[in-house]
Amino acid sequence: MRLYLVRHAQTAWNREGRAQGHTDVLLDDTGRWQAEQLGARLATEPIERVVASDLTRCRETLAPLLALRPIATEYRADLRERTFGEMEGEDYRKLHDFLVAESARTGEPAEAVRPPGGESVLDVRLRLEPFMARLVEAREPTLVVSHGGTLAQILSTLIKGGWETARSFRFANASVTELSRRPNGAFVIERFNETAHLESALEAAGVT
Repeated sequence: MRLYLVRHAQTAWNREGRAQGHTDVLLDDTGRWQAEQLGARLATEPIERVVASDLTRCRETLAPLLALRPIATEYRADLRERTFGEMEGEDYRKLHDFLVAESARTGEPAEAVRPPGGESVLDVRLRLEPFMARLVEAREPTLVVSHGGTLAQILSTLIKGGWETARSFRFANASVTELSRRPNGAFVIERFNETAHLESALEAAGVT
């Protein structure tokens, strides 16, 4: 069984370093180009099922692939990024500083701290549990399109790591991470954060 994890293509807020969370930000021009290259990259893969975040940036990322090759697709709210509540739209550095300061003030571990009206890392992990229970039992080759922080938690769960393991993973916009599952049920990372489809397209266009 093959499993493909894809982060959505670029938005203006990605480019500006702003926390998006559940805010429904559209892809920018670069993101739409990335989605086209991604669609061509995935069109020949043996994908039989797609599950994706229901936010527009993930839907737009999937659109070129589905135009080339219709695949049964399910959009799910539980695959959204962590919501940052009142701090959505803020610079990530400001968000980080707030979370660190709040952890020091309250004595809570960083993974349990919530921005005002938002979720903690542990909240996201809990939110994903029903989906993960289904994903690890899937038999058909599956594509998951989601967000950087959410994908980090999904990948760490698949390889039986804790929430801390997710800190080691960074996913580029429109990147592809591929896993295979062994007969004993263990998942193996075959490719991580692959962006060759974007780089080769830039080279072909004479952009370096």
